Parts: sequence; structure tokens; C-alpha cells
Amino acid sequence: MLSTNRGDQSNETSTLNAADYLDEDLLRREKQMFRRTPLIVGHSSEVSEAGDFIVRELDNRSWLIVRGKDGQVRAFLNYCQHRGTRLEQRAEGNCKHRLVCPYHAWTYDSAGSLIGVPRADLFPGLDKSTRGLRAGKIVEKFGLLWLTQEPSKPNQQESIDEFLLDLKHEFAALGMADMHVYFDKTRDLQANWKFPIFAFLESYHLAALHKESIGEFFVQNVAHSEMHGRHIRSFVPRQNAVELADADLAETNIAEYITPTNILFPNVCMVGHPTSLSILSMFPGETAGTSTWRHMLLTPHKPTTEAEIAHYNKTIAVLDKMTYQQEDYWVSEQIQAGVNAGAIDEMLLGANEHLLKVFDNLIKSHLEPK
Repeated sequence: MLSTNRGDQSNETSTLNAADYLDEDLLRREKQMFRRTPLIVGHSSEVSEAGDFIVRELDNRSWLIVRGKDGQVRAFLNYCQHRGTRLEQRAEGNCKHRLVCPYHAWTYDSAGSLIGVPRADLFPGLDKSTRGLRAGKIVEKFGLLWLTQEPSKPNQQESIDEFLLDLKHEFAALGMADMHVYFDKTRDLQANWKFPIFAFLESYHLAALHKESIGEFFVQNVAHSEMHGRHIRSFVPRQNAVELADADLAETNIAEYITPTNILFPNVCMVGHPTSLSILSMFPGETAGTSTWRHMLLTPHKPTTEAEIAHYNKTIAVLDKMTYQQEDYWVSEQIQAGVNAGAIDEMLLGANEHLLKVFDNLIKSHLEPK
């Protein structure tokens, strides 16, 4: 591949329909698919102690994720079952195993059970066991928290291992459970949720879009990808990748020579760096042309020395601020502006951009019929 300077390519061009990125009915069906699919919503260390909680906002719904006294992590819709008031107002913290509604002080334990109702005599016949918080399915696996908002019937549910297929071996080897969340930020984007993912499915843009950041480090227009069920694994070689021919691979940090990226269905780009791991998650917004994105950077351990802190701060400056925010996500908004203006009817994909069409078809194949 490097000797021929030719990566994976199709035999012809293809197109994407620009109107899809303004289609509100398509967005509605995509959101339905998101609700029944396992989504990465956090890292185990964010709820490391009993009573620890985090709140996640997904599709106009607030989710409360809390670790119980028994050590189990649970996920609940963050609304009181009395009158629907948002229950926990903080983004994170420790609830001391008491979740108290700010409106009337109805109280739940960290397992979601209703345990306290002021003036319970005013609710004759109330069965507290039927008024627990509404739950989703959350699984703690490989150091990550996977939330399925509307799980299927128990006999139809797949495990995270089944969801990941062969990628489960890579996830196990990464040791993410022992990693540290060094950076975690969520932002709004004026673009369809799929546009940023497209940037991780082709290397054609590296020389132009990333000329001020990371472009010089990579071989241009060369990438290799493979399908793993619904997921796509991609490898983009760095300029020094030729040195791997003489390297002892058992003693080599491959990420110093090749950047591996897992596109986890439907919305995650997991990018391996030499000393860290980016987990970039995209979520549909209010309209087809809006979304939110979250960047969580994991480091092997919590940096303690000035040199380590300086190194990871530089990583954030180059990757998060420049490469992602000012380049990949900036250009996603430029594309959306062109679509909004009616400037194009279709997006033309070159032979080395064929994975965009593969991903587009993959998403559509998992949507409910109109």
C-alpha cells in the first residue's frame, strides 16, 4: 500500500443526496435508531464510588446515571414520577443514595426506588413500588458506560460483546477501564451529525484541511479499512510507517506509526494516538442541520508531573482545538451551510471516499421503514 501510494479505493465515483441532510423525517427515524442502540455515554471512573452520578442529555431527554450501594451502575430518566420535574440539577456529583425532587421532595434511592413521600396520607392507596424512576439499560464494559435508552425485549437484546463482534478483543486489550478521563467537553454544532464522521472515513482531506495541524505527519490519500459488522475500522499511515518493516511489532507502539480509528455504529469515532485515546461522539440535534459533539480524551493514568500535564495540554491544543474544533467540525458547518443554501443537489465522492457511501447505506439499513 505504501509502496504504491494507493489505499483502499472503489472502482467508481458515487454520490450522496444533499437533501438527506435537511430531511426532518429521516432525522426522526435516525433518532429512533439511536434510542434502541447501545451508546457510549461515559467512563467508569466518572461514577467510581457508590452514590456517584453523571447526567447526560440525549435527544431532549435527561438521563441520570448513578452507581448504587451494590456497586451496580444504573440509568434513569432524570424526572420525578410525581409531576415530572427534572430530578437532579447538577451535571455530576454524589447523591449520598438520596435523589430528592426539588418540587415536593419526593425521594428515591440510588436504585431508583421511591422511598419517601412527604404527607403520604394525601395519596391514599399509593403503592411506592410502582412509582420508581423509569430506567434504561446500561452496561459497564471495557471501562465504558453503554446506554440503550429503549431496549428491545430481553430475549432480543444483544450483549456488548455481540454488538462489537471481533472488536471486543481490541477493546479488552486497550485496558480502558484503567485509563483516566483527562478531558471531556460537549459542544453544539450547526451541522448534521454525520458530517464530522465523514472526515474520519477518508484521508483525501488531510493535506488541505489539516495543513496547519497534523497534515504533515501522514501519508496523503492512503488508508486501509475493514468492516466488523456494523462498525468500520480504519488505519491511516504516518510518514514513518515504512519503519515498521524492520520493527519488532511485539515491542512497538503501533499508534506511533499508524493512526487506528474505530467508527462504532452509529455515532462514535475512537481515535488512537501515541499516548492517548480520543472518543468522539456525535448526537443528532433539534433539526437535521444541527447536532452536538462530545470529545473525551483518555490517558493511560492521571498525569502527575509537570511534563505529563504539559504534554497532554499540548495534545488537547493540537487535537481538540485545532484539528477537531477549528478544522473537522468547522468544515462540517461549512458543508451544512452549502446544503442549507441549496448550492448542491448531491455530494460527489471520489474513489477513495467510498466509505462515506458505505456508512450512509449502513445507517439507512438500520432505520425503521417510513
